[in-house]
Amino acid sequence: MAIMTSLVCHSTVHAESLSFAMTVVAASVERSEVTRTITATGNVVAWREIPISSEAGGLAVIEVAVDEGDVVVKGQVLARLSHDLTAAAISKQKAAIGELEASLAIARSDAARAHSVSSGVMSAQAIEQRETLVKTTEAKLEAARAQLDEAEARQRQTVIVAPAAGTIASRSVAIGQVVQAGVEMFRLIQDDRIEIDARVVETDLLAAAAGQHVMVLGPGGRSEHGSVRLVSPVVDPKTRLGTVHVALPNGTNLKPGMFARVEISAARKLALTVPLKALVWREAKAHVFKIGRDSLVSLVEIGIGAKESDDVEVLRGLEVGDRIVTQGSGLLSDGDFVNVKTASVKGGALR
Repeated sequence: MAIMTSLVCHSTVHAESLSFAMTVVAASVERSEVTRTITATGNVVAWREIPISSEAGGLAVIEVAVDEGDVVVKGQVLARLSHDLTAAAISKQKAAIGELEASLAIARSDAARAHSVSSGVMSAQAIEQRETLVKTTEAKLEAARAQLDEAEARQRQTVIVAPAAGTIASRSVAIGQVVQAGVEMFRLIQDDRIEIDARVVETDLLAAAAGQHVMVLGPGGRSEHGSVRLVSPVVDPKTRLGTVHVALPNGTNLKPGMFARVEISAARKLALTVPLKALVWREAKAHVFKIGRDSLVSLVEIGIGAKESDDVEVLRGLEVGDRIVTQGSGLLSDGDFVNVKTASVKGGALR
Protein backbone atom coordinates (compact mmCIF):
# COMPACT_ATOMS: atom_id res chain seq x y z
CA MET A 1 0.00 0.00 0.00
CA ALA A 2 2.92 2.33 0.76
CA ILE A 3 4.55 1.52 -2.61
CA MET A 4 1.31 2.28 -4.46
CA THR A 5 1.02 5.64 -2.68
CA SER A 6 4.64 6.53 -3.65
CA LEU A 7 4.04 5.78 -7.35
CA VAL A 8 0.86 7.82 -7.39
CA CYS A 9 2.65 10.76 -5.77
CA HIS A 10 5.54 10.54 -8.25
CA SER A 11 3.15 10.45 -11.22
CA THR A 12 1.27 13.42 -9.82
CA VAL A 13 4.49 15.45 -9.38
CA HIS A 14 5.64 14.55 -12.91
CA ALA A 15 2.26 15.54 -14.38
CA GLU A 16 2.29 18.81 -12.47
CA SER A 17 5.86 19.51 -13.72
CA LEU A 18 4.82 18.93 -17.30
CA SER A 19 1.78 21.12 -16.89
CA PHE A 20 4.11 24.01 -16.05
CA ALA A 21 6.76 23.01 -18.65
CA MET A 22 7.63 25.41 -21.43
CA THR A 23 6.57 24.39 -24.95
CA VAL A 24 9.52 24.32 -27.38
CA VAL A 25 10.16 23.28 -30.95
CA ALA A 26 12.66 20.49 -31.40
CA ALA A 27 14.39 18.79 -34.29
CA SER A 28 16.58 15.76 -34.84
CA VAL A 29 20.20 16.36 -35.80
CA GLU A 30 20.90 15.20 -39.36
CA ARG A 31 23.74 15.12 -41.85
CA SER A 32 23.59 17.61 -44.71
CA GLU A 33 25.88 19.07 -47.32
CA VAL A 34 27.84 22.13 -46.20
CA THR A 35 30.21 24.43 -48.02
CA ARG A 36 33.45 25.63 -46.52
CA THR A 37 33.53 29.38 -47.03
CA ILE A 38 36.67 31.49 -47.08
CA THR A 39 36.01 35.10 -46.15
CA ALA A 40 38.50 37.77 -47.20
CA THR A 41 38.81 41.38 -48.29
CA GLY A 42 40.75 43.02 -51.07
CA ASN A 43 41.06 45.78 -53.62
CA VAL A 44 39.42 45.94 -57.04
CA VAL A 45 42.10 46.05 -59.73
CA ALA A 46 42.38 45.75 -63.49
CA TRP A 47 43.21 42.28 -64.76
CA ARG A 48 45.95 43.84 -66.85
CA GLU A 49 46.89 47.50 -67.25
CA ILE A 50 48.95 48.49 -70.28
CA PRO A 51 51.01 51.69 -70.14
CA ILE A 52 51.10 53.34 -73.56
CA SER A 53 53.96 55.63 -74.53
CA SER A 54 55.71 56.94 -77.62
CA GLU A 55 58.86 55.41 -79.06
CA ALA A 56 59.71 58.77 -80.62
CA GLY A 57 60.96 61.53 -78.34
CA GLY A 58 61.15 65.29 -78.66
CA LEU A 59 57.95 65.67 -80.69
CA ALA A 60 54.92 67.80 -79.80
CA VAL A 61 51.39 66.42 -79.44
CA ILE A 62 49.08 67.80 -82.14
CA GLU A 63 45.98 65.66 -81.44
CA VAL A 64 44.50 63.71 -78.53
CA ALA A 65 41.68 61.48 -79.79
CA VAL A 66 40.51 59.79 -76.55
CA ASP A 67 39.91 60.59 -72.91
CA GLU A 68 39.61 58.67 -69.65
CA GLY A 69 36.77 56.15 -69.69
CA ASP A 70 36.65 55.80 -73.49
CA VAL A 71 36.34 52.27 -74.84
CA VAL A 72 38.78 51.58 -77.67
CA VAL A 73 39.57 48.73 -80.06
CA LYS A 74 42.95 47.39 -81.01
CA GLY A 75 44.72 49.69 -83.47
CA GLN A 76 42.51 52.71 -82.78
CA VAL A 77 44.30 56.08 -82.93
CA LEU A 78 44.78 57.59 -79.47
CA ALA A 79 47.00 60.58 -80.29
CA ARG A 80 49.16 62.10 -83.01
CA LEU A 81 52.54 63.78 -82.73
CA SER A 82 54.04 66.42 -85.00
CA HIS A 83 55.52 64.79 -88.10
CA ASP A 84 57.18 67.81 -89.73
CA LEU A 85 60.67 66.70 -88.72
CA THR A 86 60.10 63.11 -89.76
CA ALA A 87 58.61 64.16 -93.10
CA ALA A 88 61.63 66.38 -93.76
CA ALA A 89 63.98 63.55 -92.86
CA ILE A 90 62.17 61.24 -95.28
CA SER A 91 62.39 63.78 -98.12
CA LYS A 92 66.09 64.34 -97.46
CA GLN A 93 66.77 60.62 -97.44
CA LYS A 94 64.87 60.04 -100.65
CA ALA A 95 66.95 62.77 -102.34
CA ALA A 96 70.15 61.14 -101.12
CA ILE A 97 68.98 57.79 -102.48
CA GLY A 98 68.25 59.36 -105.87
CA GLU A 99 71.74 60.89 -105.96
CA LEU A 100 73.38 57.58 -105.05
CA GLU A 101 71.32 55.70 -107.64
CA ALA A 102 72.61 58.12 -110.31
CA SER A 103 76.19 57.75 -109.10
CA LEU A 104 75.83 53.97 -109.14
CA ALA A 105 74.56 54.03 -112.72
CA ILE A 106 77.58 56.08 -113.80
CA ALA A 107 79.99 53.84 -111.89
CA ARG A 108 78.57 50.71 -113.47
CA SER A 109 78.78 52.29 -116.94
CA ASP A 110 82.44 53.26 -116.40
CA ALA A 111 83.25 49.77 -115.17
CA ALA A 112 81.56 48.22 -118.20
CA ARG A 113 83.53 50.45 -120.63
CA ALA A 114 86.76 49.66 -118.85
CA HIS A 115 86.19 45.94 -119.45
CA SER A 116 85.26 46.51 -123.09
CA VAL A 117 88.39 48.35 -124.23
CA SER A 118 91.30 46.52 -125.80
CA SER A 119 93.95 45.01 -123.62
CA GLY A 120 96.74 47.41 -122.78
CA VAL A 121 94.67 50.56 -123.24
CA MET A 122 93.75 50.74 -119.51
CA SER A 123 95.79 49.40 -116.70
CA ALA A 124 94.49 46.63 -114.45
CA GLN A 125 94.62 49.08 -111.55
CA ALA A 126 92.26 51.53 -113.29
CA ILE A 127 89.81 48.76 -114.04
CA GLU A 128 89.92 47.59 -110.40
CA GLN A 129 89.26 51.15 -109.18
CA ARG A 130 86.11 51.35 -111.28
CA GLU A 131 84.88 48.00 -109.94
CA THR A 132 85.59 49.15 -106.37
CA LEU A 133 83.64 52.37 -106.98
CA VAL A 134 80.62 50.30 -108.07
CA LYS A 135 80.76 48.22 -104.88
CA THR A 136 81.17 51.20 -102.52
CA THR A 137 78.35 53.10 -104.24
CA GLU A 138 76.09 50.05 -103.91
CA ALA A 139 76.91 49.85 -100.19
CA LYS A 140 76.17 53.55 -99.69
CA LEU A 141 72.86 53.11 -101.51
CA GLU A 142 71.88 50.20 -99.24
CA ALA A 143 72.76 52.27 -96.17
CA ALA A 144 70.70 55.19 -97.45
CA ARG A 145 67.71 52.93 -98.05
CA ALA A 146 68.03 51.57 -94.50
CA GLN A 147 68.06 55.14 -93.18
CA LEU A 148 64.91 55.82 -95.20
CA ASP A 149 63.22 52.80 -93.58
CA GLU A 150 64.25 54.17 -90.18
CA ALA A 151 62.84 57.63 -90.98
CA GLU A 152 59.56 56.12 -92.18
CA ALA A 153 59.33 53.99 -89.03
CA ARG A 154 59.91 57.11 -86.94
CA GLN A 155 57.09 58.82 -88.80
CA ARG A 156 54.77 55.89 -88.07
CA GLN A 157 55.66 56.33 -84.40
CA THR A 158 54.06 59.77 -84.47
CA VAL A 159 50.67 58.01 -84.50
CA ILE A 160 49.92 56.47 -81.09
CA VAL A 161 47.50 53.53 -81.36
CA ALA A 162 45.88 51.15 -78.85
CA PRO A 163 47.88 47.90 -78.56
CA ALA A 164 44.74 46.03 -77.43
CA ALA A 165 41.03 46.54 -76.89
CA GLY A 166 39.90 47.96 -73.56
CA THR A 167 39.10 51.13 -71.63
CA ILE A 168 41.32 54.16 -71.17
CA ALA A 169 42.03 54.29 -67.42
CA SER A 170 44.15 57.46 -67.45
CA ARG A 171 45.42 60.13 -69.83
CA SER A 172 48.56 62.08 -68.95
CA VAL A 173 49.17 64.03 -72.14
CA ALA A 174 47.81 67.28 -73.61
CA ILE A 175 47.95 69.05 -76.97
CA GLY A 176 51.18 71.01 -77.35
CA GLN A 177 53.10 68.90 -74.88
CA VAL A 178 56.51 67.68 -76.05
CA VAL A 179 56.71 64.00 -75.20
CA GLN A 180 59.80 61.98 -74.47
CA ALA A 181 60.37 58.43 -75.57
CA GLY A 182 59.11 55.89 -73.04
CA VAL A 183 57.11 58.36 -70.93
CA GLU A 184 53.54 57.13 -70.26
CA MET A 185 50.83 58.92 -72.21
CA PHE A 186 47.84 56.65 -71.56
CA ARG A 187 47.00 53.63 -69.38
CA LEU A 188 44.68 50.99 -70.81
CA ILE A 189 42.58 48.39 -68.95
CA GLN A 190 42.92 45.47 -71.34
CA ASP A 191 39.65 43.87 -72.45
CA ASP A 192 37.77 45.73 -69.66
CA ARG A 193 38.51 42.81 -67.34
CA ILE A 194 38.24 43.68 -63.64
CA GLU A 195 39.13 41.49 -60.70
CA ILE A 196 39.72 41.54 -56.95
CA ASP A 197 43.04 40.81 -55.30
CA ALA A 198 41.66 39.18 -52.15
CA ARG A 199 44.07 38.76 -49.24
CA VAL A 200 43.60 35.32 -47.66
CA VAL A 201 45.23 33.88 -44.54
CA GLU A 202 47.67 31.06 -45.23
CA THR A 203 45.53 28.42 -43.49
CA ASP A 204 42.65 29.09 -45.90
CA LEU A 205 44.80 29.59 -48.99
CA LEU A 206 45.36 25.85 -49.40
CA ALA A 207 41.61 25.28 -49.83
CA ALA A 208 41.25 27.91 -52.57
CA ALA A 209 41.44 26.80 -56.20
CA ALA A 210 40.78 28.20 -59.67
CA GLY A 211 37.15 28.00 -60.77
CA GLN A 212 35.55 28.19 -57.32
CA HIS A 213 32.43 30.32 -57.00
CA VAL A 214 32.78 33.63 -55.17
CA MET A 215 30.19 35.98 -53.71
CA VAL A 216 31.41 39.59 -53.85
CA LEU A 217 30.07 42.42 -51.71
CA GLY A 218 31.06 45.89 -52.90
CA PRO A 219 31.20 49.18 -50.97
CA GLY A 220 27.61 49.99 -51.94
CA GLY A 221 26.30 46.79 -50.37
CA ARG A 222 25.41 45.25 -53.73
CA SER A 223 26.43 41.62 -54.19
CA GLU A 224 27.86 40.12 -57.37
CA HIS A 225 29.03 36.71 -58.47
CA GLY A 226 32.62 35.99 -59.44
CA SER A 227 35.04 33.11 -59.72
CA VAL A 228 38.59 32.37 -58.64
CA ARG A 229 40.90 32.99 -61.60
CA LEU A 230 44.22 32.28 -59.96
CA VAL A 231 45.67 31.52 -56.54
CA SER A 232 49.03 33.17 -55.94
CA PRO A 233 51.84 30.65 -55.37
CA VAL A 234 53.54 32.98 -52.86
CA VAL A 235 52.60 33.92 -49.27
CA ASP A 236 53.90 37.12 -47.70
CA PRO A 237 56.23 35.94 -44.90
CA LYS A 238 55.48 39.05 -42.83
CA THR A 239 51.68 39.09 -42.94
CA ARG A 240 51.12 35.37 -43.66
CA LEU A 241 48.62 36.38 -46.32
CA GLY A 242 48.34 35.12 -49.87
CA THR A 243 46.47 36.60 -52.83
CA VAL A 244 43.47 35.03 -54.54
CA HIS A 245 42.63 36.71 -57.85
CA VAL A 246 38.84 36.81 -58.24
CA ALA A 247 37.54 37.50 -61.75
CA LEU A 248 34.44 39.69 -61.98
CA PRO A 249 31.76 39.47 -64.69
CA ASN A 250 31.52 41.86 -67.62
CA GLY A 251 29.46 44.91 -66.75
CA THR A 252 30.38 44.90 -63.07
CA ASN A 253 29.68 48.12 -61.19
CA LEU A 254 32.92 47.85 -59.24
CA LYS A 255 35.78 50.13 -60.23
CA PRO A 256 39.54 49.72 -59.83
CA GLY A 257 40.64 51.08 -56.46
CA MET A 258 37.42 50.13 -54.63
CA PHE A 259 37.39 47.91 -51.55
CA ALA A 260 35.38 44.68 -51.59
CA ARG A 261 34.59 41.67 -49.41
CA VAL A 262 34.53 38.16 -50.85
CA GLU A 263 33.19 34.80 -49.75
CA ILE A 264 34.85 31.91 -51.60
CA SER A 265 32.98 28.59 -51.74
CA ALA A 266 36.00 26.38 -51.20
CA ALA A 267 34.68 22.82 -50.65
CA ARG A 268 31.49 20.83 -50.06
CA LYS A 269 31.07 17.90 -47.67
CA LEU A 270 28.51 16.00 -45.59
CA ALA A 271 28.46 17.07 -41.95
CA LEU A 272 26.21 17.39 -38.91
CA THR A 273 24.38 20.72 -38.91
CA VAL A 274 22.04 22.56 -36.57
CA PRO A 275 20.10 25.79 -37.08
CA LEU A 276 21.92 28.93 -36.01
CA LYS A 277 18.89 29.92 -33.93
CA ALA A 278 19.36 26.76 -31.81
CA LEU A 279 22.70 28.00 -30.46
CA VAL A 280 22.90 29.27 -26.90
CA TRP A 281 26.05 31.13 -25.93
CA ARG A 282 27.60 30.68 -22.52
CA GLU A 283 31.00 32.24 -21.73
CA ALA A 284 31.61 32.84 -25.45
CA LYS A 285 31.10 29.13 -26.21
CA ALA A 286 28.35 27.58 -28.32
CA HIS A 287 25.81 25.29 -26.61
CA VAL A 288 22.48 23.66 -27.45
CA PHE A 289 19.72 22.21 -25.30
CA LYS A 290 19.58 18.48 -25.88
CA ILE A 291 16.26 16.78 -25.07
CA GLY A 292 16.26 13.45 -23.24
CA ARG A 293 13.61 10.74 -23.40
CA ASP A 294 12.06 12.00 -20.18
CA SER A 295 11.54 15.49 -21.70
CA LEU A 296 14.36 16.88 -19.58
CA VAL A 297 16.80 19.23 -21.35
CA SER A 298 20.54 19.30 -20.78
CA LEU A 299 22.86 22.12 -21.84
CA VAL A 300 25.55 20.65 -24.11
CA GLU A 301 28.64 22.50 -25.36
CA ILE A 302 29.34 21.93 -29.05
CA GLY A 303 32.13 22.77 -31.45
CA ILE A 304 31.01 24.63 -34.55
CA GLY A 305 32.56 24.95 -37.98
CA ALA A 306 31.44 26.32 -41.33
CA LYS A 307 28.25 28.37 -41.65
CA GLU A 308 25.81 27.26 -44.35
CA SER A 309 22.92 29.68 -44.93
CA ASP A 310 20.85 29.51 -41.69
CA ASP A 311 22.70 26.46 -40.38
CA VAL A 312 26.09 25.81 -38.85
CA GLU A 313 28.34 22.74 -38.96
CA VAL A 314 28.72 20.77 -35.71
CA LEU A 315 32.23 19.46 -35.14
CA ARG A 316 31.67 17.78 -31.76
CA GLY A 317 29.13 17.35 -28.96
CA LEU A 318 26.20 15.86 -30.89
CA GLU A 319 25.38 12.76 -32.88
CA VAL A 320 22.93 11.93 -35.65
CA GLY A 321 19.43 11.49 -34.20
CA ASP A 322 19.94 13.67 -31.12
CA ARG A 323 16.95 15.95 -30.48
CA ILE A 324 17.72 19.59 -29.76
CA VAL A 325 15.63 22.66 -29.01
CA THR A 326 15.46 24.88 -32.07
CA GLN A 327 12.92 27.43 -30.81
CA GLY A 328 12.33 28.55 -27.26
CA SER A 329 15.80 27.89 -25.86
CA GLY A 330 16.33 31.45 -24.66
CA LEU A 331 14.38 30.96 -21.41
CA LEU A 332 15.49 27.42 -20.61
CA SER A 333 17.87 26.23 -17.94
CA ASP A 334 19.78 22.99 -17.63
CA GLY A 335 17.43 20.25 -16.29
CA ASP A 336 14.12 21.90 -17.21
CA PHE A 337 11.07 19.89 -18.30
CA VAL A 338 9.71 20.82 -21.75
CA ASN A 339 6.67 20.13 -23.86
CA VAL A 340 8.05 19.22 -27.28
CA LYS A 341 6.82 19.99 -30.77
CA THR A 342 8.95 18.45 -33.48
CA ALA A 343 10.17 19.97 -36.74
CA SER A 344 12.82 18.97 -39.26
CA VAL A 345 16.30 20.31 -38.58
CA LYS A 346 15.95 22.44 -41.74
CA GLY A 347 12.94 24.27 -40.34
CA GLY A 348 10.11 22.23 -41.84
CA ALA A 349 6.54 21.98 -40.58
CA LEU A 350 5.79 21.17 -36.96
CA ARG A 351 4.45 17.75 -36.17
